[in-house]
Amino acid sequence: MRWYFWWYRLEADAVKAARFLALVVGRAHASQMDGATRKSWLAELRRSRERSRDTPSWLWVSVVELISIHEAAYLEHCRGFAAAKPIE
Repeated sequence: MRWYFWWYRLEADAVKAARFLALVVGRAHASQMDGATRKSWLAELRRSRERSRDTPSWLWVSVVELISIHEAAYLEHCRGFAAAKPIE
């Protein structure tokens, strides 16, 4: 029964992370739109949600690309930080 709890917890954490990333990406997209475009975009997302729980492919690709850019920038930051510190 322990593995089930572990898997359930992992899945719950993944859902929380996905919701947070969706919020970040959604706000970023919305901030680049005028009012009419934003209203149309939200309506399309709501229609898609009602039909299916599947993520629209364009949104999935955008999120994956955003995460990869963020990860690359973070790793570059870590590399620069490590290169600046002398090895003891």
